Amino acid sequence: MLTKNLTFVAADPPRRSFFAAWDPDNPGGLGAESTIDVELALPAARGTRSQTVAAEKLLIRDAIDDLATLRRGDPASQSAQVWSAVVRTALSLIAGGKVLPWVSPAGYDTWRVDPLEPADHQMLDALVAALPAVAHCVPASGRGAITDPAFTIRAAFDAIADAFIRTPAAHRIGSLHLFADAKPTKVPHLRPWVNDLATAHCSSSRLVLRMHPPVHTSLRADAPSADTLESEHDAAINEDTNQPWRVTFALQSRADPSLLVDARDYWLAPTEVMDRLGHQAETTLLAGLLTVTKLVKPWSGLLDDVAPAEGTLDGEDLDDFLDQLDALDAADIDVRWPSELVAPKIKRQLVLSAGSPSSGLPSALNLETLLDVNWEFLLDGIALTVDELEVLADAKRSVVSLRGRWVRLDRETLKKLRAPAPKLSVTTALAAALGADVDLANDPNAGELGIEPDESISVRIVGALDELVMRLQTLSGERLAEEPPGLHAELRDYQKRGLAWMADLCQLGFGGCLADDMGLGKTIQVLALHASRRDPEPDGSPQRPTLVVCPTSLMNNWAREAARFVPDVDVRIFHGPTRDLDNLAPGSILVTSYGVVRSDAARLDSVEWGLVVADEAQHAKNPRSRTARALRQITSGVRLALTGTPVENNLSELWSIVDWAVPGLLGPLETFRRTIALPIERDGDRAATERLKRLVQPFLLRRTKTDEGIAPELPAKIERDLVVPLSDEQVTLYKATTEQVLAEVAAAEGIDRRGLILKLLTGLKQITNHPAQYLGEPGPLDGRSGKLDALDDLLAAAEASGESTLIFSQYVVMANLIAEHQRLRGRRIGVLHGGLSITARQTLVDQFQAGELRVLMLSLKAGGTGLNLTAATNVVHYDRWWNPAVEDQATDRAYRIGQTKAVTVHRIITEGTVEDRVADLLTAKRKLAASVTGAGESWIGDLDDNDLAELVELSVK
Repeated sequence: MLTKNLTFVAADPPRRSFFAAWDPDNPGGLGAESTIDVELALPAARGTRSQTVAAEKLLIRDAIDDLATLRRGDPASQSAQVWSAVVRTALSLIAGGKVLPWVSPAGYDTWRVDPLEPADHQMLDALVAALPAVAHCVPASGRGAITDPAFTIRAAFDAIADAFIRTPAAHRIGSLHLFADAKPTKVPHLRPWVNDLATAHCSSSRLVLRMHPPVHTSLRADAPSADTLESEHDAAINEDTNQPWRVTFALQSRADPSLLVDARDYWLAPTEVMDRLGHQAETTLLAGLLTVTKLVKPWSGLLDDVAPAEGTLDGEDLDDFLDQLDALDAADIDVRWPSELVAPKIKRQLVLSAGSPSSGLPSALNLETLLDVNWEFLLDGIALTVDELEVLADAKRSVVSLRGRWVRLDRETLKKLRAPAPKLSVTTALAAALGADVDLANDPNAGELGIEPDESISVRIVGALDELVMRLQTLSGERLAEEPPGLHAELRDYQKRGLAWMADLCQLGFGGCLADDMGLGKTIQVLALHASRRDPEPDGSPQRPTLVVCPTSLMNNWAREAARFVPDVDVRIFHGPTRDLDNLAPGSILVTSYGVVRSDAARLDSVEWGLVVADEAQHAKNPRSRTARALRQITSGVRLALTGTPVENNLSELWSIVDWAVPGLLGPLETFRRTIALPIERDGDRAATERLKRLVQPFLLRRTKTDEGIAPELPAKIERDLVVPLSDEQVTLYKATTEQVLAEVAAAEGIDRRGLILKLLTGLKQITNHPAQYLGEPGPLDGRSGKLDALDDLLAAAEASGESTLIFSQYVVMANLIAEHQRLRGRRIGVLHGGLSITARQTLVDQFQAGELRVLMLSLKAGGTGLNLTAATNVVHYDRWWNPAVEDQATDRAYRIGQTKAVTVHRIITEGTVEDRVADLLTAKRKLAASVTGAGESWIGDLDDNDLAELVELSVK
């Protein structure tokens, strides 16, 4: 039915109104039993033409649901769409209480939509403009005319109100059925009553109470001079405060709010005032004054006066009057204060101050005892003095004279004046000074502090805390540090800047996050920092040790890098069942894993650390994870987070890392999510972005390979050996295979001996890759290979940075195992090997170069030459081919003409194995090794039994 033309036909009573649904293409109708004949005035070339159409009758009560639920896009005529908007508008007005009982022209009890406000009239105008002619083409009085669209919509409003309110739930007690029953009742005798009711609700004016404070002593002719003593001034303040206030009554036009007429003028010339404000002006004035007499006790006899025009309020009466402001507002009586005499509310802010430390520079450590937090109260932006605060705190009245202004002291203001200052940590105070919102609503003492739910608290910082903030804001990572004694390495300039930044933060007692891209040397920068901190602690005690927490696959890498770059530092790995902390040397480095921290945080917390480093800190990116919670249990030491991906999925990960390094800086997680994370992630809120940037800028140093000032320093190819441990299963297989085959080699000669050696090397390589490859198993793969665990970490970091990766292996079987392992983790990985057709190979290359495929696994022989894969910025050699030229050819698939970015080469090496020893040879004597090993692995066949045994022997610390 809604697809037909809908013409509204009004009735009396309104609830009997209906829509005539008719088809312009078939005005004769379909012959249905519900069809009625309706005379319409249809638009014609000149005016209208009368036509009777067959229509289906849709009563207003039946149409409300269908039209209210009609949505744009549903099959419906234009008239039905507009009537749908009319119904929804009417229901909204009814829900807002804009309905009045009414007596229809025929004398029936009905309901109407009234009164309408200016915004409602604007909405009505929009509906009138949208209503098509066929929607209101009912003949009106006068030949050739149709019903006015505005009248039609108002009639429809009334019909909807009259039908909607009369539901089965309508209240009925005994015979009190008026305005509730669906059956109409004649009530012409109620017409005067409903007219008065409508007049009361639709008054054209309102009562206004205009407040006139007493004249200030300082403004009188006999006012004290500028030389008046403070005591005299205080006496004057009290005198002003105790003077009575005068209140004049006035009427304000609703149509023109700027029109304000004093009650005194009304009593002098009522006719003129009614001409301006309407004939209900006197009713409005007297009704308003009647309400005032009930609410304001001193004015209970106002209406005894023939022409009440003003009243006065003394002392406690003024306080009582202020308590009634909400009630007066609810009664639509406006209380107007003179803006030039009455000051705005007193505001408050926190003053964070700290005295200068007795020695040294201000830092997080010495400011803990120096931080002072106080409230400061402002009037017109100027801080109140101690004397003025005492006057306010001791005031006996709700309105006090101060600085030539009148200040209202409501309960909230008095509570704030007497509230204690909150207790803030240095980090929270520092965050506030850097621009963070001070959230005291969740403070356990919020009630005592007088904190309102949405109160915005500003902050002013002074003293040493201000100096500390200025120092932090200068930590831009631009200062070059000197290479410390004991560091056996030459740092690049960007690494010296990173060292200086970390050293400055540590000196100030704060931690931070070094978020350099993978391959920029975060490890060596931290080792340089450790070397720079070799001096005794400020209290004269030896340098405290450094704790490094990292993934298990990186522990040996840290130990090796430390042995290489700071060889005089005692380095210990805290891992395995026999781990201990006994005899930990001052200034030493202890390396452990996240897994150990989860199970042994209490023991690690028993040591006084100087520095705690979380490498690959994204492992603790979930603040609720066991890893993150355990890491926070280590309470001593300055904390440094190292990660190339501070944000992988959402800003809560950044919160977790930064909050560990600088506890409290970003506030509670839920507050951070609500005020910063969600506005940025959902709406790209610039203000929230800038606020977050100001907060973390001193504590997070982020550098990428493409940053200006870094790329020119980088070699085009960054080579990195990643030394990983064997799993327990790998250790067992490695030892068993070595013992068995070495015994066979000792008993063999010539070509048989060489064949056994090749068998040994192949078996050991497969074991170090993964036991499943050596045993010919399809899986499971998790937790059985140190190399595979390390590869998982590398790919996760590259993926988070949006980088593409090539992975090389000598073995197609291992490549397929890796591909399946990554597929189960939701990571698509292509495998290019010699068994593929030329077309299939090219498809994989094209997908990788186009960025459709981010990880490509290649067998060394198939992918070692002839391919251009410059989309890659990471190359991983999963297993070693002991011919440097072959490895370099594979690497050159990414590092070649057309490559615009630095390429990082990761060589994964198992600790203490044959490939570890050969890697040392290739690294230490690469040119010589290239000639010695030019035939691949054939040179190993020439080793005698002792040298061979030494080469393949497993040596694990």
